[in-house]
Parts: sequence; structure tokens; C-alpha cells
Amino acid sequence: MRKLSSNKDSKITWITCPDCGSKIGIVVSVGKAKPVTITHEEVYQPPQNIRAKLEEVGLDLGLVDLEESETAVTITPKRFLGDQWGPVNDAIKQAGGNWIRDGRNSRWEIYTSEP
Repeated sequence: MRKLSSNKDSKITWITCPDCGSKIGIVVSVGKAKPVTITHEEVYQPPQNIRAKLEEVGLDLGLVDLEESETAVTITPKRFLGDQWGPVNDAIKQAGGNWIRDGRNSRWEIYTSEP
């Protein structure tokens, strides 16, 4: 974790979670016992235009179907990708997607708003 900022007046040290990118505020005090306050603020930045972003990272949109909902874009392979799965997965991950393993319903999802 890396230190983001520290303010002597507020005594809060902000660090970034290496897994999710959230800001975590930590209060450390020495001396009299005071309540410790820990806050966890989600840092969410929705993708702007998913289709353009996927094309930008080199994904052949002819291999997948895109379905948009209020909170996410679901990307489903049109057919078995075989050796192409790795490069497609890498391209979608670069665009902010995650692979959801669910048998025949396996897919990638890119959240467009907080889930």
C-alpha cells in the first residue's frame, strides 16, 4: 500500500488498497485513548464508451455479443474461442472487465455504475 496524503490537522493518513483502488483513511494516535476512525471510500470510475474502449484495446467485436444494462455491459463469446480466449480476455481486462465463470453462461462484465 502506498501513502496518499496526510494532514496534521485531521490526523488522517490516506492509503490506496492495491486490490480495488479504494481510498482507506487511517487515524493513528499516541497518548490518550481516543476512538479510532477508519473510513473506506470506494473509488469508482465508470467507463465512458465501452464499445469504443474495446475496439481501442484491440478486441474484434465480431467474436462477442455486447448487452448493456443499467449497471453493466455483459460481453458473451459468440462461439467457443479456443486459443483466441486468452487475447480476448486480456483485451477485455484492459477495458475494465472481469470474467464470470458460469458454465454455458460464462461471460465478461464491465460495470458502468456501482453494482
